[in-house]
Amino acid sequence: MTKFRFLRSPVFIFIFLILICSQLSCDTLEEGSVLYRILRKLKFRVTNISANYPSRLNRYHALFLQDLNKMPTETEMKKIQDFVKSGGTLIVSGGNHKTMEQLIAIYELKLRNLSKRMEYVKRISEDPFFPMHAVDRIHPRTYYVIDTSERDVVALYGSENDAVVATLRDGEGRVFLTTSAYLFQENGLRHDDNAKLLYNLMSTLPRNARIGLAEETYYTQETVPKNTFIAFIFKTPVGLSAVYLCLILFIFITLKGRRFGEPLDIQERNRRLSTEYVHAMTALYQKGNTRNVILRHIRDKFRADLGMRWRVNPNLETKTFLNEIMQRGAVDEDLELTNLIQDLESSGEISETKLLELAKRVEAYREKSKIRRTGSQLF
Repeated sequence: MTKFRFLRSPVFIFIFLILICSQLSCDTLEEGSVLYRILRKLKFRVTNISANYPSRLNRYHALFLQDLNKMPTETEMKKIQDFVKSGGTLIVSGGNHKTMEQLIAIYELKLRNLSKRMEYVKRISEDPFFPMHAVDRIHPRTYYVIDTSERDVVALYGSENDAVVATLRDGEGRVFLTTSAYLFQENGLRHDDNAKLLYNLMSTLPRNARIGLAEETYYTQETVPKNTFIAFIFKTPVGLSAVYLCLILFIFITLKGRRFGEPLDIQERNRRLSTEYVHAMTALYQKGNTRNVILRHIRDKFRADLGMRWRVNPNLETKTFLNEIMQRGAVDEDLELTNLIQDLESSGEISETKLLELAKRVEAYREKSKIRRTGSQLF
């Protein structure tokens, strides 16, 4: 143990603690809600507003308030209004009844209760507010609507005066209001229409925009709660002594070769949601006029994976290739695989919608037949 004497020094203990804390912080940043991860995939710079990272409005292009269970303070709301008037975008998505009622009251709007939960709602205007990827209906699952009869507000989804989704201008900025928190929750985003609506909302922001995302609670320096436990541990002699002793014990056990339980096998899990439609749409949109190149990439990659799975040369002529993999046990119910490969052979100009449909069909067949990926993937 003499050669490890330096490990007992306070300096090493301090450095070790910093490394552990840094790693934990990085792991936390990689996690988050489905909404947070999707916004990151859309190449936005997202800050997950929390007690550790309170809101800093001067750094954001947009503020996203998702399912708040507590109304921001009067001072906080005044700063949010100033943020919008100076050109920012505010998106309010649901919350408990009282909070939502107070939030829309800031813009002189009223909330109206429904006797029955609204499952589906159609677009109000014949001319869509988002013309590029218009959404005819959404799945809000909400019990209340916004009464827009007394204010000049654009009702996007709902009925003429009772909006589930509405928007209005405020100074140089814009506000989007929806009474449904379900729209942008994990289960809600499994509906393609809800995912498209999120994509449309985000398309109003600049590329690589900074977004402050507050889910359930909106924190600022004014409302960050004090952590008494952290204060006790790191600001009292007793707490610091406990930390020091625990670290010494941990290092001692580590150097003795002990383990806490049996080692676990690493399992790779590939989770896919229908919300990846949003990411795919953005990727295609940014790639511009390279759809035929993308189609060839999808086709060649799919054939290569099929060839690897059934040990068949993927460069064979299409008919010969299909016959070979069928003889080796490939699943082709109702000529699904045959039609898919033939559609991928299209040589003419292909639309963005058709390209996305083919990509989704390829992914569905992969999952159904358990076809492994052998290299990099497009999306």
